[in-house]
Amino acid sequence: MRAGRSTVLTAPLLYNSSCWHPRIYTNGLLFRITVSGITESAFVSLLTVAILVANLMVIVTINSDKYTKFIHPQPRYLVTSLACNDLAIGLLVTPLAAFSALVHCWPYSEIVCQIQALLRAALPQQNAMILVFMAVDRYTCMLHPDKYHKHSSKKVSYEFFIVKRWKIL
Repeated sequence: MRAGRSTVLTAPLLYNSSCWHPRIYTNGLLFRITVSGITESAFVSLLTVAILVANLMVIVTINSDKYTKFIHPQPRYLVTSLACNDLAIGLLVTPLAAFSALVHCWPYSEIVCQIQALLRAALPQQNAMILVFMAVDRYTCMLHPDKYHKHSSKKVSYEFFIVKRWKIL
């Protein structure tokens, strides 16, 4: 297809027919809730709560006054960034899956579907990048400790590992 100056190319609209059936859809309410759906939804909800609690505990513990004097700023920022990223997964990705598991369809709009797909791809990719940066940080610390402690500072770790990582996304 040739696109001229006045032609606007858009993605086709997707009709979500997974949540509509004439026998089970009445007055905007969905009645297709099964025991397996309740079990799946309860498991996803429990997993969401566990993700949130565990990552909040990591963030609070790593950044408390008791532990900041024992952990260098660079690894502390990386672990905090990893926990914040996992916290974003727990806040933005898994809660939407709980209701979807309950009703066995996607009851949200197309925009929410696209945002969910983007977050499901981007946040784990960010986790992988943080783990790579942590490996490089540990490698440098073990093999070149003099250079590591010379160049390791709060400003360098904040700028290089945190800000630039989010710019890549």
